[in-house]
Amino acid sequence: MDRYETLPDPEGNERNLNLTYAVRDGIVCHCGEVDENILHPRDQYMDLYDIKDAGKYAPYTWEGCVVKISDKISYLGRDIEDAMTLGILNESQLDQLSFIIEKTLKTNLKYVLNNTVVMHEFIMDLCRESSPDKGICISSKYFDFMNALKEFNYANIYKHERLKTYSKYAGLILHSIFDVLKKMYDSENPLDPLLQNRGFYPTMISYFIDWLLKYSDLRERPDLPELYGEKMSKYKNHVIYYLRNKQDYIMAIADYISGMTDSFAIKVFQELTDF
Repeated sequence: MDRYETLPDPEGNERNLNLTYAVRDGIVCHCGEVDENILHPRDQYMDLYDIKDAGKYAPYTWEGCVVKISDKISYLGRDIEDAMTLGILNESQLDQLSFIIEKTLKTNLKYVLNNTVVMHEFIMDLCRESSPDKGICISSKYFDFMNALKEFNYANIYKHERLKTYSKYAGLILHSIFDVLKKMYDSENPLDPLLQNRGFYPTMISYFIDWLLKYSDLRERPDLPELYGEKMSKYKNHVIYYLRNKQDYIMAIADYISGMTDSFAIKVFQELTDF
């Protein structure tokens, strides 16, 4: 985050962000499940680079705590709503969901259960239960409801049979892109194999070269200004990858892929399979 994200300065040069500690902490501590029904900001400052495991530490600010719990309650309802729209849930599973709701909330939301309803239920509960002294609190009833929804989603949505094939397809796409780029590695002349193959894979390689120019020591090559001078001159951000090190090159591929949207990854995969 500190070394990757950039913004243009007034002269149009790309420079690394200079985010406050509170914002950076909120991002780092955002990940991880909410396993307790009370969130309270931690009271100790710490080096964020020491945080290795998701969910191990509470955020340092109230805002970070709010964002963390907000993400949890929004995706539970969103995934159920999407599953209902796509017809993934059959009548028996909807009856099971109705039973969970009636058992925990003592009401029937089966036919109006969508993301808005779920968020409203949790937000109202949070407003009733929370205070500066207690922290951001979910009542025991709604905490049980949250865990029941999570278990339902894993059993009936995330592990649904129809998603297994797509999961294999997604894995094929990502591994194929990774393997093709990895085979092009040349420690002495890392740009040459990419340029030689750009005619076959124009989108994948053009964007990967841009990634390397921005984040690697490739931009320090004396012959590159002739090819990419205008583009390279605006990069004033940190160098992350030193391409004589193969592991840095492999990390560059992984980071490049991680930033792809679904549609872009599919477009790149089509380049690998079209002749």
